[in-house]
Amino acid sequence: MKKYIGSKEIRLVGKAWEIRHSLRQLDKRDAAASVQQRRSLASYLAHASSKA
Repeated sequence: MKKYIGSKEIRLVGKAWEIRHSLRQLDKRDAAASVQQRRSLASYLAHASSKA
């Protein structure tokens, strides 16, 4: 499973079950961090690209 994170996109490469698992993990982590406010893909990408 590979993740390519750009400024406006995210590309997941792997088997279908790996991608589904990764998306579910991201959703769980996001839901646990903020129950009232959901992050958008743009905010996730901005945060992820600032780490790299």
